[in-house]
Amino acid sequence: MKHTLLLAQAHCICLPPSLKLLLVNLLLPTLLPAQEVFQKTYDHFFTDRANAVEVLSNGNIVMAGATAMQNSTQQNMQVLMLNEMGEKIWCKTYSNGQRLEALDIMRTSDGNLLVAFDAFNASGEAKASWMKISPADGSVVWSRRAIPSSRLPKISRLQDGYLLTGDYVISPTDRDALAVKINENGDVVWYKIFGEPGYEQLGECWQDPMGFIHCSGYHIEINESQGIYARFNAVGDMPGPIQRYSIGDNTDLLSHISPLENNGLLFAGNSQGFNDNFARAWTLTTDRDGNLKTSYTYKIDGKHIGVTDMVTLPGDQFVLSLGRPSPSTPATLIKINANNDMLWQNTYKGDGTGNLLWQVKAYDDGFVTVGTSTSGSQNNFFLAKTDEKGIAGDCCPITSGLKRETVTPEQTAFVPNETTGFVAQNAIITVADATTTEKAICLPINLDFEIADSTLCPGECTQINLLDNIAGVNYTLSIVGADPDPNVPGRICHTEGGQIIVTRKGDFNGCDNELSKIVEIGAKDEVFPNAFTPNGDGANDVFRPVYPCEVIFSNLKVYTRWGELVFETDEPTTGWDGRINGLDAPSDVYAWRVEYEAIRAGQQQHSMRKGGVTLLR
Repeated sequence: MKHTLLLAQAHCICLPPSLKLLLVNLLLPTLLPAQEVFQKTYDHFFTDRANAVEVLSNGNIVMAGATAMQNSTQQNMQVLMLNEMGEKIWCKTYSNGQRLEALDIMRTSDGNLLVAFDAFNASGEAKASWMKISPADGSVVWSRRAIPSSRLPKISRLQDGYLLTGDYVISPTDRDALAVKINENGDVVWYKIFGEPGYEQLGECWQDPMGFIHCSGYHIEINESQGIYARFNAVGDMPGPIQRYSIGDNTDLLSHISPLENNGLLFAGNSQGFNDNFARAWTLTTDRDGNLKTSYTYKIDGKHIGVTDMVTLPGDQFVLSLGRPSPSTPATLIKINANNDMLWQNTYKGDGTGNLLWQVKAYDDGFVTVGTSTSGSQNNFFLAKTDEKGIAGDCCPITSGLKRETVTPEQTAFVPNETTGFVAQNAIITVADATTTEKAICLPINLDFEIADSTLCPGECTQINLLDNIAGVNYTLSIVGADPDPNVPGRICHTEGGQIIVTRKGDFNGCDNELSKIVEIGAKDEVFPNAFTPNGDGANDVFRPVYPCEVIFSNLKVYTRWGELVFETDEPTTGWDGRINGLDAPSDVYAWRVEYEAIRAGQQQHSMRKGGVTLLR
């Protein structure tokens, strides 16, 4: 790798007379470190929406959604495979002459990827669809499509297959909840269609060790909706009624579910209809029979929010993505515990005024989350890879201002009607290579650097070695108390003051970070030997203090153990050679006393030291 070395001319700005501020741009030879966190967008056509994300065992990241030209009725499904740095491995579009959109994606037990997607016919009727693709190149292994009108936007893993959940069209004004279990070959093992008059949809599900499947969802009536909890056994039978939860006359939806360590369940969704008319994120906990325990909402004043996804972590902790299709929606991740305490929250900038998160997955100790970033009338795939606290680069972190409130839902139950008639068939999907333009939104502004010396003598020089240089980040180096050596890049020499303060700054996309390190001047400790051997071998023949930095004045006196003065000098570099009146002094312990003055931390200081030294022959 070829590196460029640049040392800019220093510029003086207004500072106290004793200080000089020197601004230099340095790029020293160093390897570029791996980027562990970032925020990026990906642009294919005019309208690109990322709805789902999955993390592969090799660290690759796959995003799925839809892409379309401006003002086009043709919409293709798009899947984008990235490495751990967010760089494209491959990008594919999938089409069948109709509108397609990927809604969820999951790793399968055989190493492939299961994708749930909508396929709309010429009259705009949705046909629930699912397919398996290869992570190597995006090729289709098999593809299925429902014959009746239906949607299955969510995939949940089962012990021996997968559960696709969504809704089934009964009539233009009536939809029932739909659950379809499939095997590894995409074949339907069983299905369940159930509901009341109105609109039901199932969301995320979770299967417990006993084989029971617990599902979130919602029921919509005229001007009102309730969150629901449905339960199936391993063969799709419902052992009890559907539980409903409603916060008054609000629009209440539950779309996600996670187990609690106390054999309870945590549900998440959103609720709207409060006095401010803004939607809130909503969580509630129940036992395994659906009996209500706690219920909370989270609001941001003047913003619409709702839970779009939830990740279960060890120790009854959970990370939730918040969003809602509205220009005022903040793209936010929060971490909570089983008591609904907020452990952290982070909002992401994106590439415009509108940013929406749809899914989040764990990635090593951190997370990846995807959605859509809107700039003007153009939408792009949006990806944030974060650390364990949700930080995804130095991009002006924003506190979302979430406020938690306790709410008391009404709980009712009903026994649903059941319908039959779900059938699926093979489907033909065309795959094509696609391009995408990657754009970094917020890079981690890594600033670490090394200074060869932590202390210097007045006027001495040292070397600065920059460890982190990130392409695209604008770096500056501010130096107080030293000048750059014009002949040696990265070398600085002390000029004045008791410290050299080196501050490295970086800015990217309107955000900045800085790191300072200090070199103390004249802070090196003097050395006073405790023995010497004046035998003429050229090693350790003279006793004298060792001053690492120049002293202004020094007086050294040496005494016998009886207090007789045997040596004195005012020369800092002159020492006692072990003779008294020209004769070798006997081996013994001699006392010494020294007074000296030196520059320490920019000030002239007077010091006195005394001790003993052993003369050895």
